[in-house]
Amino acid sequence: MKTSLFRLKKMAVLLLAVAPVCGPAAAGELGDVLHAALDHPAVEARKRQVEGAESDLSAATTQYFGRGSLTADRTRYENQRVVGIYVPGQTAPLYKDDAIIRYGVSYALPVDVFGVIAAAREKFRNNLAAAQLLARQETLLRLHQAGSAYVRKQALQAQADALRVQRERVEASAERVRKEAELGRAAEIDVRLAQSEVARLSADEARLKGILGETRADLIDASGIDPEISSPHIPVPEWNPLDADATLSARLAEAKARAAEAGASEVRRNLLPSFSLGADYYNNRGGGGDMDTWSLTGRVSVPLDAGAYLRSSAEGARALAAEDDRRAALRAAQHQIAALRSAYDSARADAAALEKEIAYRSEVVEVDQERWRLGAQTLENLLRQRRDLLDAQYRLADARARAAAAWSSAQVLAGEEPETYIAQWDKS
Repeated sequence: MKTSLFRLKKMAVLLLAVAPVCGPAAAGELGDVLHAALDHPAVEARKRQVEGAESDLSAATTQYFGRGSLTADRTRYENQRVVGIYVPGQTAPLYKDDAIIRYGVSYALPVDVFGVIAAAREKFRNNLAAAQLLARQETLLRLHQAGSAYVRKQALQAQADALRVQRERVEASAERVRKEAELGRAAEIDVRLAQSEVARLSADEARLKGILGETRADLIDASGIDPEISSPHIPVPEWNPLDADATLSARLAEAKARAAEAGASEVRRNLLPSFSLGADYYNNRGGGGDMDTWSLTGRVSVPLDAGAYLRSSAEGARALAAEDDRRAALRAAQHQIAALRSAYDSARADAAALEKEIAYRSEVVEVDQERWRLGAQTLENLLRQRRDLLDAQYRLADARARAAAAWSSAQVLAGEEPETYIAQWDKS
């Protein structure tokens, strides 16, 4: 009866201790970490690359509007020349000078008969899509790094807390055995057993402290902050179905393949004749007067460049390689989805089983502790039961952290919206 009352009191205290820290406060800590990760310099760098890709696309589009130039020059000849253009039979004054100044404007408008500009725009449009996907990937990778480091820190802290409780209990048992050995009521070997167990636990604490330091460094690298963990609850969001065709890696490979094909098409079309319209106007000064000249031009250019044909062949080969990369990325995505789902399910199953095992082993330890106090159990068996309980507590924290990391990796693979990613963490 006393044992049952003790267990009820212990459970009540535990619930009261855990309840305040498993709610919004804990979610707020993780949310702060994840939002801080959005400001990582690598994320900002990817955003700048997106801006550059947008400028490339805009520049390709403006080719439709042609290009113009303003000209101002002063030319000095060895003898006098006609200012402007000489037209036989002209009635206007004919000006001559050996130093002629010219001002003017010229403009050329391409006629994209064979779609060279259209191919260039398609290439840069897909480059922009690839840059946007890479920016999202970088953002999600930093969120994954921050979220995984946070839950690893939670797991390590839970393991450290369990280890500390275990060490305190073993130290108390060791002190009792030492006093009883002095009175001749316990064997010296039990004293050495208890002392060795305390030393082992102290070494485990030092090892955990080192791992925790690495985890904190990883958390700071990802988010720039290292908040204190107030909740032992490790969030594990529910699994979202994934489609290999819609994964970030598959979409990125597809965008690169389309960009490579458009680039190859642009080079091929550049081998064909090009057409353009032009106009210019100049004011020519010299010889004490000035003359205006203008012209309209229609131009057809036929490229005669052997190297261009070789470049076209090279771009075609790169386009075929990009298509192969796309198919390979799709297969890899299918494999990753299966692997991550398996890791997630197995970690969740481990966590569910370990929760039951911990409840069972906690009762066994309480019973064996009482039996040892009454002399009906050996210290070695009691320490073994405690080690088994500690091991189960370790594995539970590790299983929940593995499940959370597998889920997070799946969100990176899926290319989830960053705000949706953060919201799903908060809801769990």
